Order: sequence, then structure tokens, then C-alpha cells
Amino acid sequence: MLAVLAVVLAHAGVSFIFTARHGVAGFFVLSGFLITWLLLREFEKNQTISFRNFYMRRALRIFPAYYAFVTVSVAWDLYRGNDNIREMILPSLFYVVNYHNALQGHSSASVAHLWSLAVEEQFYFLWPLAFLTLIGRSKATVIRFLLVTIVAVMIWRSIAYSVLEFGDSYAYNAFDTRFDNLAIGCLLAFLLEKPRFRAVMDRLSSKFWMPLLTLALLTLSRMVASPDYEYGPAFTIDAFLLAVLLVQLIRLSHGRFWSWLNHPVSVYLGIISYPIYLWHVWGIQAGHKLEFLPESGQLIMGVVLSVLLATGSYYCIEKPFLRLKGRYQPRVDLKGLHESTDSEPRALDVHKNPL
Repeated sequence: MLAVLAVVLAHAGVSFIFTARHGVAGFFVLSGFLITWLLLREFEKNQTISFRNFYMRRALRIFPAYYAFVTVSVAWDLYRGNDNIREMILPSLFYVVNYHNALQGHSSASVAHLWSLAVEEQFYFLWPLAFLTLIGRSKATVIRFLLVTIVAVMIWRSIAYSVLEFGDSYAYNAFDTRFDNLAIGCLLAFLLEKPRFRAVMDRLSSKFWMPLLTLALLTLSRMVASPDYEYGPAFTIDAFLLAVLLVQLIRLSHGRFWSWLNHPVSVYLGIISYPIYLWHVWGIQAGHKLEFLPESGQLIMGVVLSVLLATGSYYCIEKPFLRLKGRYQPRVDLKGLHESTDSEPRALDVHKNPL
């Protein structure tokens, strides 16, 4: 919920501590964590992974809303004469918008923001295969692989931007320059099984103000005025901080200070976070057209319209397919992440999160 709101506000021209850069990285970290946690539980139970069930879950969760959005966006952009959409049709249909953006720069088409979902889809395709291959040796092998990969991607991204001069679009969009964010989430799922690491996270989550310190560190990272840092180590450092923040918010979400994360409104926004991300471009654009309102009013109306579009998508398109998804996926057991192991950690809506 926090991540998608950060992206929506940033695209509306408003940035606070939690910017679009943090929002997208937060999506990636949470996705890597949740997918890996599911794979770990399935492997521990069956000593194997059902690729059929995994890909069916992803398809039922992602494809209906995604292709409905792409269809409407392409049709509307063509109708209003935005010819930039033509070059985006095939990339959006085949989940390679990220490499289109990386090589061609961001388009003005309304599907350009789907680059992050392309990164996610490429991760869904590759990671279960790598996971099963590596974990067959040992969990320690997977952890070593993830650590080496995180460092390697950070170095490669820095070289691609600062030495090879591939440009900021490549560093920001390409799977090979963003996999470290996802790998940090994967690593978190493995480390949370280790008592020593859990003890460290207990200490880092013991006071209500500790997430504020993590947010302050994220702010400091954002304030470093160096493109070589921003498009190099920053993505990795931010992702590590966001992994810490993820655990902190889950563990502290039932305390008084962070209880608003469990408010029904917050929970609902978490449930529809995926369609909000899909449709917010249209909502924000519609809000800006209400020129009789002040800028703040246009922003509020843009967010409201985004939520309304997302609500329609969720109930009319996604929910029928989500009922089928339950046949292929047990509920996630997040034992140890929260004091109450039989309740949902609503703060981040990991059961409902699309990624």
C-alpha cells in the first residue's frame, strides 16, 4: 500500500520521504520475499516445486487485469491520436516494456509504467527454476548465490551507467540492473529462518520509532547528489533498507503508533494496490483536466479516480480469477514475522499483494 501510493503521488508531481524510486524498489523487495517464502514452504513440504501450480497462480493473479488495462490503454491512445502507443503494443503484450524503455527511453504512452511489471514477470519466469536447482544442493548454496548476485548486479549497474554510459533509462529499467532488489527480498526469506538474524530484527523492531530511523536513512540516500551513486549503489542500499523496513512494519503494525496500517482503509488500498498501479496514470491525467480546481484539488481527485478505476478492475475483472487462484495456492504462513502467528500482517497486505 505504501509503495503504490508513493508511486502514484510521485507521478502526480508530489514526493515525500518515500519516493517513486523507493516505491518501485519496495515492490521488488516484497515480491522477492513473498515468492521465495512460498517456494520455501512448498519445498519443505513436498521436496519439490510444482511449476504448473506456480505459473497458474501468477497467471490468474496478473494477466486478467494486466491485459484488460493494456487493451483499454492501446485503444484509447489510438483514439486520441497518441501514435507513440504503436511502438509499445508488442512490448506490453510480451512483458518487455522494461527493455523497450531501457533502450529507447520512456515513452509518453500510457503503458510505459508497465516496465516494473515486466521486471516482475521475468523474475517469475526465471527464479523458480533457479530456486529448485540451487536448493537441491543446500539452502546455504542459495544464500551464497543471492549474496554474490546482489553484489554483481550492483557492480554491473554502476559500470553500465558510469563507465559504459548506457544511460539512466537502462540502469533504471533493465532486469539485469534491477534484479538485486528482487534478490534482496529472496535473501530476506532465507535469513528469517535463522535465529541469529531474527534476533537482530527483533532488536531493530523493538521500539516504535525505529522505522522512522530507517526512513531517515532512505532520505539521506535520496539526498546524495551524485548520479553515479543514484544509478549505482543507491538502488542496492535502498533495497536493503526497505527489507528492514518491511519487517519492522509487520512486527510493529499492531502497536499504537503504526496501527493506522491496519485500518480498514489501509487494508483496502493494499488489496487493490495492483490495479491502482495499473490505472493510476489515467486517474492522475483525468484529475489534471479538472482545471477549475486548485492543484491540490486536482491531485486529490486524481487519486480518488485512480482508486475508483482500481475498484472496478478488482471487482469486475480480477476477483473471479482470484477465486480460481485459491485452488493452486495455500495461504502464506508468516510465522515468526508477527507476534500473532494466526493473524494476517495487514500492514503490508502480503496475502493480497499482487507482486
